[in-house]
Amino acid sequence: MASPQIELESYEQLNRAEDQHTYEDITRDHEDQKNNSIVHEVNISWQQWTKLSKLEVVMENKIALLMTKQNISAAQIHASITERAELGEKIEHIEKNYTYLMTKQNTLDDFITTIGIGLISRDCGEIYLKRGNGIYTIFPNSSSSRGFEVYCDFDSDNGKWTVFQRRINGTTDFYRGWEEYENGFGNLETEFWLGNQKINELTSKGLHELRVEITDFDGNTGYAKYSTFSIGNVSTQYKLKVGGYSGNIGDSMKENNGMQFTTKDKDNDHWPFNCGERYKGAWWYRRCTFANLNGKYLEGGQEHWTGNTWYNWTSSSYSMKSSVMMIRKAYPPG
Repeated sequence: MASPQIELESYEQLNRAEDQHTYEDITRDHEDQKNNSIVHEVNISWQQWTKLSKLEVVMENKIALLMTKQNISAAQIHASITERAELGEKIEHIEKNYTYLMTKQNTLDDFITTIGIGLISRDCGEIYLKRGNGIYTIFPNSSSSRGFEVYCDFDSDNGKWTVFQRRINGTTDFYRGWEEYENGFGNLETEFWLGNQKINELTSKGLHELRVEITDFDGNTGYAKYSTFSIGNVSTQYKLKVGGYSGNIGDSMKENNGMQFTTKDKDNDHWPFNCGERYKGAWWYRRCTFANLNGKYLEGGQEHWTGNTWYNWTSSSYSMKSSVMMIRKAYPPG
């Protein structure tokens, strides 16, 4: 026969198990009732509620994916910032190298100026680093640091020519006054007059030769070459010295030799009237001239004494399409 104490404990355990089972059933029933209550409150079916639960899971997954992408974008932004920093360091390095090279260049320029052994070009004949025909800076006066730009021709007649006049299309007006012809005007790449001061500086030392090239509107070309050419300074009114002709267009500058320069506002010729005004140009006029290469630009080969003329080639006042005047040192000063 079992002990009353044991029977009592077994009975209590049984009651506790039943109570636990009953609690779980009650809890589960309560959750079902709660869900059913929610479904009832929003007026949807159980199937719809199930779909909403699945949609919630899908939305959570999408949110997780967006967060992942956001992390990737943040990584990309960080990489971009890093690359920008590296680029900044490279630019800083280049700037330092440029500053260093400019310092070396200045040192070299100072050295060349100090030693003074002719490394600085005095005319186009002394250009050592040639880039073809074009604009270069020269220093005609070796005792001065003041240089100026000129157009150099390295092709015509063995090259080394410094161009001081060019006309090609009439875009530049050559009917100008004394001051402009003294200082120069125009564009070195197209049409220009270099300036009487500069021409004097170029021809004041040593012997120089002159080459004149002209072209008509039919494409015919010719040249005149003079073994002697120079002009004086302003105190001589830029007096011309020219001679020793050779070429195929005739000597139209013979009458200009020994003459002072005349412009429309400064009359230095031997004619009662101002030849600069009458011939619409500026030149070393005498009684006036057989050459008027600074006269009016007349299209189509018109014949008029005010035009861009070279009489001895055509035996007329035919106005040329283009003209070039350039000088070259014949030998260095003694």
